[in-house]
Amino acid sequence: MNQPLDLRPVLRDGSRPVHVQARDAIAEALAAGALAPGMRLPSERHLCERLGVSRVTLRRALHALQEEGKVGSAQRAGWHVAAGAGSGALPAFDHTSELIGGLKEYGRRLGFTPTARVFAAGLRPADFEEADTLQVLPGALIFELDRVRLFDDVVMCHSVTLVPAERAPGIGEPDYTTASLYAELTARGIVPTRASYTVHSSLVPPDEAPLLDLPEGAPVLHIEQLTYDQHGRPCEYNRIVYRADRYRFHTTLTAGPGRE
Repeated sequence: MNQPLDLRPVLRDGSRPVHVQARDAIAEALAAGALAPGMRLPSERHLCERLGVSRVTLRRALHALQEEGKVGSAQRAGWHVAAGAGSGALPAFDHTSELIGGLKEYGRRLGFTPTARVFAAGLRPADFEEADTLQVLPGALIFELDRVRLFDDVVMCHSVTLVPAERAPGIGEPDYTTASLYAELTARGIVPTRASYTVHSSLVPPDEAPLLDLPEGAPVLHIEQLTYDQHGRPCEYNRIVYRADRYRFHTTLTAGPGRE
């Protein structure tokens, strides 16, 4: 059963919009630590009764809190407290179509401390599919880097990266809890120049939810990126699962020939 929240009812004296009062009441309860990050909020019916508002008004308040990174929602799982709620603005990665990589640099530019939890970082033979993707021979050594990326200890994503070892000697030596893979590639004369990029949404798998500090069924974004160097050769293949509340992608669309 969801834990109840001690909420002050809204006032209908015309001093402030009702949905703003509802949003403030929930935000104050979360800031006071009434619920821990990841815990589900009480049902919408309970919240409506405690606040004295309609469901339409409540959802307007909850969506405002979602935009601020204080709560999240998932299909069939209801509303939950976002990680870090009550501690100020949460970090998010605003990714543009002109930016290749750069998560660590982006975090530092915003004043966050980027780190990683490294689960695997070593060389192994490429299977046939990986060899085809990276344009190396089957069985050739590739460097696999499996890590969760964080800004100020707030989880951003889980990524598994593959790099052809023969093109980046010594790539497995740095400590990737703090080191930048792109900086290490550049130091070895490899300049990431362009990338193919695919994004699709889903609900977080049960085995991945704990890595991302999410409740089961929360929304995530899956990304596949194949990056090419200045010579047109694949230099990195990346599979990333982003928390949906930590990632925004921006691009520019243009009309194709013959479109009205």
